[in-house]
Amino acid sequence: MKLFVEEDGSAQVRALAKGGGGAAVLLVSRLGYTEASVSLARMVHLGRILAADLPHHLGILERYWEESIQEVELSEDVLRDACQLAQRFPLRTYDAIHLASAREAKRILSWLDGEVRFLAFDAGLVRAARALGFAIPR
Repeated sequence: MKLFVEEDGSAQVRALAKGGGGAAVLLVSRLGYTEASVSLARMVHLGRILAADLPHHLGILERYWEESIQEVELSEDVLRDACQLAQRFPLRTYDAIHLASAREAKRILSWLDGEVRFLAFDAGLVRAARALGFAIPR
């Protein structure tokens, strides 16, 4: 959301997304698109964005997703891993799925020399990612 609506951390996310932090590719759980769309709609209900602006925001999201995001599929392995991660760490469902998706991305990209970094703004999710060996961008 921080790419599309001004929030705490938006500048950092924008810099990373534009390659300012060395991000060669952005990998996101397939769940991310739905989560972002729902969050934008929720912002209308909360009065954070105007209902008339929602189609514009959704259009930006859709274009950005198609052009810049590589999706990590919600496979049985990812979902099973999310269940196991929730047993190890106090994670919400979506957070466990995002972390499991990051682990899948790391596995898929294991042949690369570069690191897979994990960006989140929830302290518990960041702790779990760090515990699993992910570098966390600052």
